[in-house]
Parts: sequence; structure tokens; C-alpha cells
Amino acid sequence: MGITITATNPKYEFDMGYFGFFQLRKEIALALDKEFGRSYADLAHCHTQEEYAANDKAANQIIRKNHLDRYADVLDFLYMSDSVGEVGYKTCGNILRLIRNLEGVAGFRYGSMQHNDWEEFMEFLQDCYSHHKKMRWR
Repeated sequence: MGITITATNPKYEFDMGYFGFFQLRKEIALALDKEFGRSYADLAHCHTQEEYAANDKAANQIIRKNHLDRYADVLDFLYMSDSVGEVGYKTCGNILRLIRNLEGVAGFRYGSMQHNDWEEFMEFLQDCYSHHKKMRWR
């Protein structure tokens, strides 16, 4: 069981596991802000409520300190449920602007280490933005 990212009348479909989805969102978090991205990546090492609470507190401090609240829609995407969610076309455009220059990042789909995952994902985001489509995952 995994996650599929798609949109209304999809030209693109991205199948991945939960780890792949975390990797995708971690790279977006790093593109947003390196310090915040490292804190976001630390979520993978949280196992208790106390560890999650400490991570949450640290992330909120970074968001305030680095004025990341202007990216509230992207932050919402990063912290939405893994199992089901959606974001609007404007958020897709904002994510695209953040990751446009990503290079040398491993793929995120099942069994993929290809860099073209990101190229196709950027095309997908551009399509969502240009045609006012929501990005959905389940």
C-alpha cells in the first residue's frame, strides 16, 4: 500500500511509498529553507509524542525566526496527512517556484533513483498551476 499523487483529468500519476512521499516533501522543505528542512527531516527519527512535540516546537521557532509564515500553504502541504489530501493550484505554483532549481536529488517513486522524477513532478505542478487543478494524493 502506498500513495498516488494525481490531479483532475491527470496527465501524470506518481506512485510511491510513504518513505518516497516523505523524501519528496523533505526536499521541498529543504528548498523552502535549509534550517527548516533539516528540522523537517528529523521527523523521520521521532518515535514518541515527546519527540514529535520537541520537533514541532523547533520547527515553529524556525518558521517565526526565518519568516516562513508567508509560505503557509506550502507548510500546510508538508504537514498534511500522508494518507489523503489535496492542495490548490496556487500551492502547486508556489511549490514549483521553490523546487525549480533542484539538482542531484534522488527519485521518490517506487524503485526509482531517477532524477527525471523531479522533472516530471515539476511539469505536473506547472500543469496544475496553469490549468487551475488541485494536486491530490491518496
